[in-house]
Amino acid sequence: MAARRGESVRQVPGVTTASTLELLSRAVREGTPVWLGYVDAQGSGSQRVVQPVSLAGGFLQGYDDRRGETARFAVHRITSVALVEQDGPPAAR
Repeated sequence: MAARRGESVRQVPGVTTASTLELLSRAVREGTPVWLGYVDAQGSGSQRVVQPVSLAGGFLQGYDDRRGETARFAVHRITSVALVEQDGPPAAR
């Protein structure tokens, strides 16, 4: 999928910011995919594109392009968020 980053938020792992929640809520509301930086329970980091479906109870649920299935992401493990626009490659930041 061709995409480029729009607005982005970076944060310290384990610390959920109001900006992160606001951007995730907007993505759910508008049906906009997001680039997520994510750290799993073992401390391994990854980046992926997710089509958000819902945000509730401290979890983002959405379709994970990398896995090819719906997944749940603990919001406190999200390290960065960027809205995805469909018309170009990821922009460097």
